[in-house]
Amino acid sequence: MKICSVSIFAIGAVTFVANAGFVNPLIPAWRGTADTEYMGWENFTSAYGGSNLPDAPNSNNLGALINFGTGAVLTGTKNIYGTTGPLFVSMLGGMTAAPRNPLEVVLNISAAGTVINMQSVTLTLMDNFGSMIRVNPSVSAVRSDELFPMGGRVQTLAFTWNFQPNLIAATQWQVNFSSTGANTSLDAVSLDMRFIPAPGALSVLAMLGGGGMICGRRRRL
Repeated sequence: MKICSVSIFAIGAVTFVANAGFVNPLIPAWRGTADTEYMGWENFTSAYGGSNLPDAPNSNNLGALINFGTGAVLTGTKNIYGTTGPLFVSMLGGMTAAPRNPLEVVLNISAAGTVINMQSVTLTLMDNFGSMIRVNPSVSAVRSDELFPMGGRVQTLAFTWNFQPNLIAATQWQVNFSSTGANTSLDAVSLDMRFIPAPGALSVLAMLGGGGMICGRRRRL
């Protein structure tokens, strides 16, 4: 759990202190297995307009997180804090061994102060031919919710998307979300994706299955 503070210089100096961090996040049982991706953000390096790369242990480097909400600053503990308006966050990335069809996607968000707009969360999948699919989460859940003494809430939110096989041969993805107003401190984000096995893996399975039986037959002359 991180303790963050930031001073806002307007008419006077106001100190904002946030107790935040993942509390009871949704961690899929398949994280770290074959045909999955995991990215986690625990410390941010750019408050506005710059790419924040995943820094959590065991993260891959196939995505970036960018805040487009103006007036944001970095706190002393590397949170993104919106001083004068909402946070508008875009997460962008690609797949290993693209194209890949995701079967399940899980997003966790930890924030304090003004709450995240749960209705703003969307996932977009894109291929290399101009096709795209933008969908809302299949399931949205508040995993932890506590009163924040300085106003607002301290929350961990989880969002899940489920897809049918052969929906789209995606090469890129984008996740968007925003807060409901100023004074949101974004503390941590994680993204997990589970894909249909790569074609090479399917070929191996076929060889070990029906293909192996055929190879075991000897043609009579």
